[in-house]
Order: sequence, then C-alpha cells, then structure tokens
Amino acid sequence: GQWKKATQMFREMTSRGLAPNIVTWSSLMTSLCKHGRSKEAAEIFHSMAAKGHKPNIVTYRVLLHGYAAEGFFADMIDLFNSMANNGIVPDCHVFNILINAYAKCGMMDEAMSMLTEMRGQGVSPDVFTYATVIAALCRMGRLTDAMDNFNRMIGKGVQPSKVVYHSLIQGFCTHGNLVKVKELIFEMTDKGVEGSMMALFYSEKCCIPELNLTLLHITSYWMGYFVLEELLLRRRCSMR
Repeated sequence: GQWKKATQMFREMTSRGLAPNIVTWSSLMTSLCKHGRSKEAAEIFHSMAAKGHKPNIVTYRVLLHGYAAEGFFADMIDLFNSMANNGIVPDCHVFNILINAYAKCGMMDEAMSMLTEMRGQGVSPDVFTYATVIAALCRMGRLTDAMDNFNRMIGKGVQPSKVVYHSLIQGFCTHGNLVKVKELIFEMTDKGVEGSMMALFYSEKCCIPELNLTLLHITSYWMGYFVLEELLLRRRCSMR
C-alpha cells in the first residue's frame, strides 16, 4: 500500500541523515491515517517534538481526523486539549472534525458541548458546522433543536446549504409534517439554493404512510434560474 511506501521512504531518509521537514512528517501521518493507522501516525507525531520539530495546526488536524475516523475519541480529546499547551489555537476546521466525529456516532451531547466551546473560544461556526449538527439532529428526530440551529445560522449570516435544507426536509417529511416540508422547499427556492427534491421524495426515508402526497419538484436551469413545477404523485408507503 501507499502507506508502506511512504514509511519506507521516510526510514531511508532518516537512515541517510536527511532531516524531514514539517511537510514530510505531515504527509507520512496523512498516509497512515488514511489507512486506519492513526496509532502509528501518533508515534510519528510525538517523534517530531523529540527531534525539535514543533507540530503545526495542519499536523494536529491530520491526527485528529485519524483518531476521529477510527473512533479513538479519548485520544482525540487528549490531543485537542494539548493544542493550547503547545500554543496552537484551534480553528473552525479543528472544531468541525470533533463535532462531526461525535455527530456521526449520535453523541449529540458531546457534539453540542464542543459547539458551545467553539463559540466560547471565539471561533464562528461555518456552514459545514451547522450542516453537520442539523443533519444529526434530524436523524435523531430532534427537529425542534434542528430548527433552532437553522434559525441561529441564518441569524449569524451563514447561508444554509443544499445539505442543510435536504436534512430538514427529510426530517419533517419522515415525521409527516408536509406543511413544513413545503415551506422549506419554497424558502430554498426563493433563496436560490440549487437542488432537486425528487431524490428525497422517492427515498424510503421520505415515505409517509397512508398519505397521498403532493410533491414539489425543483428543476434547476442554467444561469442559476429556477422553475418550480408542481407534480401530483400518489403513492402509499409502508413503514418498516
């Protein structure tokens, strides 16, 4: 694999007395983390400091992402906490890694706590932060909390993305709130957010039992213009 080649090249460099720079260290760590070898990447990380190379924020991101991908949350948080001791200020990307890791596992208390800490440190959540949190809350059926975050992002001047709208539409569709579904679709269209709803309505997650649905199909045209076409579709869906 690529990580083996990278490791071999790294060993050859050090055996010849060549001093790896921060880019070399980070590249090797990235290769290891991509192949589920974050523990080995951590050894490289700690070797850097021992050899007088101070890890930068990019290096921290690489290892944090590796820990997150493999579910090593305790190691992830320990590494995150060590950033301050080493004079590294976490940025939005760092917080997004942690929030996304927790949200994917349904650990929303931890995700929301990290979001609070993010704001407390003066780091503004971006559209990815909100999209991650809103999608996770919708999957858990916490639609009120999802809408609270949706309204907050708008209040902070962050433009909701297609992913944000799709998550909310799926959530409300699953719970049978067609009024809110239509409201979100019209709002999405009015704001010029591109995206077709047909895939959502045809997915099992959007099936609503014992209801005849009036579906709204948003068709995107070139130059960013949108045509809203109402399609009358009747179908029944059985809950699994």
